[in-house]
Parts: sequence; structure tokens; C-alpha cells
Amino acid sequence: MQKVFIHTNNKQKLGAILAKYAIERNLPANSDTKIEILNVDNISAFREFAGKAYLRAGRLVKYNPNDLQSFTLSRFMPPELTNYSGRSVVIDPDIFATQDVSPIFDIDLKGNSVAVCRKKDAWDTSVMLMDCAKLQDWNIKNLLGKLERKELDYSDLMSLRNRNDVLEIPRVWNSLDTLTPETKMLHTTNRLTQPWRTGLPIDFTINPLPKLLGIIPREPIHKLLGKYPTHYQPHPDKKIEQFFFNLVKGALQSDELSRDFIRAEINRGDVRGDLLEKVA
Repeated sequence: MQKVFIHTNNKQKLGAILAKYAIERNLPANSDTKIEILNVDNISAFREFAGKAYLRAGRLVKYNPNDLQSFTLSRFMPPELTNYSGRSVVIDPDIFATQDVSPIFDIDLKGNSVAVCRKKDAWDTSVMLMDCAKLQDWNIKNLLGKLERKELDYSDLMSLRNRNDVLEIPRVWNSLDTLTPETKMLHTTNRLTQPWRTGLPIDFTINPLPKLLGIIPREPIHKLLGKYPTHYQPHPDKKIEQFFFNLVKGALQSDELSRDFIRAEINRGDVRGDLLEKVA
């Protein structure tokens, strides 16, 4: 069995639906690849984890189910959801296939359990190919328990720092805000310029610099100086913005999306107010 999981929360539901559509429209007619949207807002383990403190790069933070990226820890759920069998791929809800993704399942893992792209001195797990049988230690309740007991640091988990069975794959499988003919999956990774949120008030946590004299974080300084925007910005690459609008248009035409759903997301404040006008 081979399956793609798109993990998300309610705030990024539109992105997840479009990510699913982008994969489906590029699959060959005889493909046996299955696709599932995994919404953490519907998973009891994450509801129970709300407000719990854990370490992130050595600093104590609390799990906020209302954060734009509250879904990230569910990257490690596919092995248990497939009963630790077959191969699975997990992707973020802001990653869109530009061609057939089936070949990722044929990558020779060379005995490794996971394949991802490299990110500086760590691994980028926002697209992850998994040999589920080799990942018996990935159980979400156990992982959340380790985080709560401070036995595990979120940053180490997300970047696979404690694993030595990771294979590097080409960046075309997780192309960061870059769209070229070689791109296989486009990742609109800069939250500030995600095309479906342009114009909305920023609702994610901005990571502060080390506090000056222990009291002054970066965000208030930038706001005071007018250097940090208070609203999501247009994507700087018009080609990517147009790719997104065409994706929405195709999903509407194929009934993968409905205008009523988009209007509801606009009313919730999770989608830009002019999206239907842009794709009309």
C-alpha cells in the first residue's frame, strides 16, 4: 500500500483540499495511490495536549491548538495509521504537486526508514517518505507524552536530529517558494505570503530574537518602527500566485471545492476576502 497524508488544522483546510486535488489531478488513471487529509482538530490526542508545556529548542512553550501550524506534530502519525505497513508520504497543507508524485514511492531508501530534503544542518520533514514498518517507535500518544515530560525537544523531533536512518532526497520534492519546470511539489512555505491569506491580519506567532536586556523581543520593536507587516502580503512571485489561482479554479470546476465552502472560510477569516473574484 502507498498513501499520501496531508496534515492540517481547520485554519489551513482550504490548503489541504487544494493539496489533495493537486496530487489527484496529476496521478495516472491506473494509480493505486491513496490520499487522506489528517485534521488535528478532529484528533483527541491533540485536544488533550492543548495548553501543555514542552521544550522547543530548549525553551518552554505551550501547545496552542489555534496556532496556524498546530498540525506539525501529526507528521509522525502515518506509520500507526497504516498499522506500520507499506510506504507513506506526509506533506504540509501548503504543498502542491505540480506533476505526478507516484515516483517518490519508488525511491530506493537504501535501508533507511525515512527520506526527506536537507535543511542547513538538519532535515526538513514537511515532505517525508516513510517505510512504516521501520517506524514502530512513532506513536503519537507516546511522542506527545515524551514532549510533556520534557524527555524530548520538539525541534529535535521535527528535524530528526536523533535518527541516523535518514536518506536525503532532491529539493524538487519540496521546492520552497520556487516554481520551475523541475519542481515536483511546490511548498509555499513563507507563511506571510501564502496566496490564500493575502490581506488577512497575521495570526501566527512571530519568533522573537533573543531579548535585549532580557525584556525586549523583536516583534514590538518592528511594529514600533513599522518594519513588520500586520497583514499577510501578496506572494512576490506572480507565477506562483497565478499557479494557486488556477489550482482553485480547477478545483471548483471539478467540484473538489465549492463556492459555498470558500465563502464560509472567508467568513471565518481563514481565506482572503477576494478569492472568488480572483478566480472568476
